[in-house]
Amino acid sequence: MKWVKVFSVFVILHLIAWAGSHWYKKDRPEQVLLVADTSFALKPEYPAMQRWIEDFASDNRYRNIVVGTDKAILGDLADIRSFDSIFRVSFGRSNADSLKQYESMPVDERIFLSDGEFEPAGWTLVRFP
Repeated sequence: MKWVKVFSVFVILHLIAWAGSHWYKKDRPEQVLLVADTSFALKPEYPAMQRWIEDFASDNRYRNIVVGTDKAILGDLADIRSFDSIFRVSFGRSNADSLKQYESMPVDERIFLSDGEFEPAGWTLVRFP
């Protein structure tokens, strides 16, 4: 009978910890900046990049994802009507200077989808061959 009481206390403590962490994370979502390289050379990789974004966004319970390209910011991923609008225009070549427009954004994580031609400091680089 003693083990039932100990087990009950363990379950109650676990539920309290889960509810507390859920409440805390729900009110303070992680801010993620997701930037896609829209260089002309990466045009064949756009479908793979789009699938990666869809998979990443499918688990966004405690995340607020802001999307942009190396050319311009597009806004919250939840407000974008179609993922095709991310890859609407492709031209030019991306470089480290094109990401400077995002330096002042207060985010917890910065993710850059590119071919890995350069590795920007402070960014998580996801390579597409």
